[in-house]
Amino acid sequence: MPVAILAAATLVANEFETVLIDSRLPGWKEQLLQELKKKPLCAGLTSITGSQIKYSLEISKFIKANSLVPVVWGGIQPTILPEETLSNNNIDIIVMNEGEKSFLELVRRLDKKESLRGAKGIWFKENGKIIQNEEREYLDLNQLPDLPYNLIDMKHYLPLFKGRRTLYMETSRGCVGKCTFCSNIVYNKRRWRTMSPETVLERIKFVYNKYGINSFYFIDDNFFVDLKRVRKIAEMIIEQSIDIIFEVQGIRYDSALQIDDDLLGLLYKSGLRKVHFGAESGSQRILDMVEKGITIDDIINVNRQWAKYDIVVQHNFMAGFPAETIDDIKATISLIYKLKNENPHAMTSPICPYTPYPGTALYQEALNNGFMKRKALEDWIESDYGDSIWISSARDNLLKKIFFVTLFLESEREKDMLSSPFLKLGFAIYRKIAHFRLKKFFFAFMAEMTVKNIISFFYLKMRKFRRVENSY
Repeated sequence: MPVAILAAATLVANEFETVLIDSRLPGWKEQLLQELKKKPLCAGLTSITGSQIKYSLEISKFIKANSLVPVVWGGIQPTILPEETLSNNNIDIIVMNEGEKSFLELVRRLDKKESLRGAKGIWFKENGKIIQNEEREYLDLNQLPDLPYNLIDMKHYLPLFKGRRTLYMETSRGCVGKCTFCSNIVYNKRRWRTMSPETVLERIKFVYNKYGINSFYFIDDNFFVDLKRVRKIAEMIIEQSIDIIFEVQGIRYDSALQIDDDLLGLLYKSGLRKVHFGAESGSQRILDMVEKGITIDDIINVNRQWAKYDIVVQHNFMAGFPAETIDDIKATISLIYKLKNENPHAMTSPICPYTPYPGTALYQEALNNGFMKRKALEDWIESDYGDSIWISSARDNLLKKIFFVTLFLESEREKDMLSSPFLKLGFAIYRKIAHFRLKKFFFAFMAEMTVKNIISFFYLKMRKFRRVENSY
């Protein structure tokens, strides 16, 4: 579900004809070319750090090669690095932070051929010079209309969760945490804003009644900041007999520690079936360094408490922090197995690479430790352990192996990702090897990495071929 681009179109779509094109779907270039011939006021794209930059740049170059339409970027990446983004010749304008009101003002000015100077939340280029306008105030989410779902074909964006079609939905923005690695501090400045329980229920019921959607994935950065609000939402779902289940992307352990058995039972009754925690590391030293504000015991105690209910508890981990040692990594693996042993519903993410984000406190620490500062927008496409000078070649190789092995730990993951029975069988067989390697911390003679590299090579080739094939 392209929530970010739909959010940007929320207000604009009420005043201007708006077309949403998804480059992941076949024929997107042909559709884009047809729309460019109509000379739209602008073409807007959104991007986060990583591979999205690559594809957004491909689209931007295509627009520039086939039209004079202004190219507008929004999202986390342009907000964090506006000058680097606008320095790219394929990008004309960026929308900082939240896009709903800023993008509407931008389109209105483009329509009237007015200057962009003074348009809050907008950076642009004028005679080759980057012009920076003042920031726009954060929005009251209750004042925004629902997302313009009419701009998309819903059948493409409803993944199954426990056999039900699932809609991504946002009910709050921001997080109160102080984590020194997190881009949210830069993007939302530790401000947490929310929709009221009444607004949340209105939006749930709208798509429930109109589209028959009965499963939701709340993509909030931190859903559980206000437990009175959480309780009210759960009570309203139950009182109004809305037959749904839901998954929550963002919850902190310190918030979960405040949830008593009564509220946890209420949440389960209302439909809560999965939550995602940011554990980050099994080393207390690392948790203190990144200012998580929690202890290892907090993680363990929350995991035990939630084991009472059939709610999947996913703990997410990273590796590659500055000053991280082998013992820290082993502590993470040890914690993973403790969590899984003590809660039959516990899951863990692959152990992902830490990426230093500009504007965060840990980014400066990373630079001090030799992280190679990236100067161009394209430099942020790949997130790799090898960019960090504090990580030796041997450590880089080890961390990549650990990431690969931890991809195979969860049978639930393959249910969601794989349809081929042969691939499922392959995953099931390798899972035993993966557990052996992690438990013994034995990553030598990994022939499977060679196989993985070969498969990845041909997969990327085929993916590129299909993207080209679907363009004409």
